[in-house]
Amino acid sequence: MLEQLACNLGHNDETPNIELAQKLCDRMDKKGIEEIVEGLKSKEPAVANDCVKVLYEIGKRKPELIADFADDFITLLSNKNNRIVWGSMMALAYVAPIKPEVIFNRLSEIVAAYKKGSVITVDNSISVFAQLCKANDKYQTITFPILLDHFANCRAKEIPQHA
Repeated sequence: MLEQLACNLGHNDETPNIELAQKLCDRMDKKGIEEIVEGLKSKEPAVANDCVKVLYEIGKRKPELIADFADDFITLLSNKNNRIVWGSMMALAYVAPIKPEVIFNRLSEIVAAYKKGSVITVDNSISVFAQLCKANDKYQTITFPILLDHFANCRAKEIPQHA
């Protein structure tokens, strides 16, 4: 699968990664998805970046195919590569309705990434927090105050987007 990544095909755009995500979804190719998850550990940033793109594109289409990797995505929130961080948070936003317990159990790591993250990381963190609020009353009790604090302290122009 890694040979089909944009960087390995000599592409400077995301088209091959999106096509690969669609192919993996169409085939429900769990083995191929596992290979892409392993590619996140690559020492080559281009490979890891392309892998995270493929994974959150899968999440957008069929989140159940990447839901079992929620812990992996949370671990990647402390990565030095910002693309990996925000891509992992995007993937978490897609799988949060399926794996809220996994995400809630590691909430402190998600909050830490939210607090120091880029705009894209923050945007997707808000989606994760909202999904946790929807999951059950216990999670809502903890995560809703995080959302309220965010809305109280963010720029006014961000409120409609995050609401």
